[in-house]
Amino acid sequence: MASIETVDTAAIRHLIERFYGKVRQDPELGPIFDAAVDDWDAHVGILQAFWTRVMLGQGQYKGDPLSVHRQLPLKPELFAIWLGLWRATTAELFDQEIAAQFDARAERIADSLIAGLFFKPEAAKATR
Repeated sequence: MASIETVDTAAIRHLIERFYGKVRQDPELGPIFDAAVDDWDAHVGILQAFWTRVMLGQGQYKGDPLSVHRQLPLKPELFAIWLGLWRATTAELFDQEIAAQFDARAERIADSLIAGLFFKPEAAKATR
């Protein structure tokens, strides 16, 4: 189990590798990500850079997650599966305090992606 002093790029990479191992085994998420990702090593590197930026405020990530996820056949309910796998993985690897920090950020990211992918302002206006 990691402690706050050991949350570094290596710990983040280990988290990403273990988490996406679970994602790839999931019957709903696995096929989506396997179809979208050609090079898993490169993808893990991108995600490591993203999470290093999110958790440590450093790193070279300069991508656009919303644009990338727009290309995938996602449904809002799949984010609950993603978050469940994420929480299980952080609980395996980190103490409760650190896992909670990772989880809170993942929840905000999921909420942001859901809003960006599925919110339809024109539909909201039509109900007024």
